[in-house]
Amino acid sequence: MFWVQFFSRHASVQKILAISSVTRCTSKSVKHGQSAWLRSIFFNSVKYYPTKLVLGIETSCDDTAAAVVDDTGKILGEALHSQNEVHLKTGGIIPPVAQQLHRENIERIVKETLCVSGISLDELSAVATTVKPGLALSLGVGLEYSLKLVDKYKKPFIPIHHMEAHALTIRLINQVEFPFLVLLISGGHCILVVAQGVSDFLLLGQSVDIAPGDMLDK
Repeated sequence: MFWVQFFSRHASVQKILAISSVTRCTSKSVKHGQSAWLRSIFFNSVKYYPTKLVLGIETSCDDTAAAVVDDTGKILGEALHSQNEVHLKTGGIIPPVAQQLHRENIERIVKETLCVSGISLDELSAVATTVKPGLALSLGVGLEYSLKLVDKYKKPFIPIHHMEAHALTIRLINQVEFPFLVLLISGGHCILVVAQGVSDFLLLGQSVDIAPGDMLDK
């Protein structure tokens, strides 16, 4: 949901996609594997341009999510593990429980995302991860996992402010030019800002002590 923010700093050349990746995917991703195979044939026969490929990781609250996106905003692969059923039983999100569920699922979610996209970790231009705001215990899982990846594969790391990223999501599906006015309403935040650029926001106002979503929960 926040992929537009990724693409302003890093570049690399996308390599030919491996056909063998298809066999590692679930049946749900067969169609994606076939697309990767067709792309590999195409890239073998014609010259293609450098493409930025970013792995995004999100663990700010109760969903473990990942996606690979290119510099046009196209989602090449994505995966999500929802904790909703667990937290419904307890009447709300318990941070240590959310943290443990993120730990149990993050590696699987990232591997599934890469498999569906047909992209390897070596082919990535960067790794982008939500670092704030959110539940500290949940954020820590995504950050720790991401830093291990960027250290092992020597990739740039892009820290993501997920409320800023929410504001930019509209640019994935509509041609909205800067600057634009946006109202962000969520379980933990209520913010009115002017988006002046990818990482340039003018704060006009925000909730004083409680967000609308938090009010409804209580």
